Amino acid sequence: MKINVYGFLFIAILFSSLYLFANTNGQVKPTVKVSPTCGDVTGYGMKLNINGFEPNSNVGWKVVHPKTQAIPTYGYFSTNSTGGFSESAYIESETGLVEGKYEIQFFDDADNDGNADQGKKEFIVSMSVPCEK
Repeated sequence: MKINVYGFLFIAILFSSLYLFANTNGQVKPTVKVSPTCGDVTGYGMKLNINGFEPNSNVGWKVVHPKTQAIPTYGYFSTNSTGGFSESAYIESETGLVEGKYEIQFFDDADNDGNADQGKKEFIVSMSVPCEK
C-alpha cells in the first residue's frame, strides 16, 4: 500500500490534533512553584504559586515523609477561575520536623475530604529538611 505525501500529511495532522485534544482534556499537568523547597526542622515559611487545577474549587495539600508516611502539615486552598492560587504556608510539626526528604502533594479535592478526587489532577513537589549545604 502506497501513501502519498498528502496522505502522510493528513495522518500527521490527525495524530497532532489527537495529541493536542488529549492534553486539553485534563492531561496537562498543573503549574506548581514552591519556594523555598527546604527549611529548618523547627519549621519554615514557603510561598505557593499554583495554577491549572479545577477552577473555582479546592486544592488539598499535605506534606508527607515518604519513609514514615507521617503528615505533619496539611491544608486546603480555594482556586480561582484558572484553577490557581498564590498563598503563603508554614510547614511545621508540634514535635518538630524529622530530618529527611519530604513530598508536598497537591490534589483536586472539591469535597474537602482529604483525599484526591478520582480522575482529577495531582502534583508532587520534593522538599528537604534541613536545607542541604
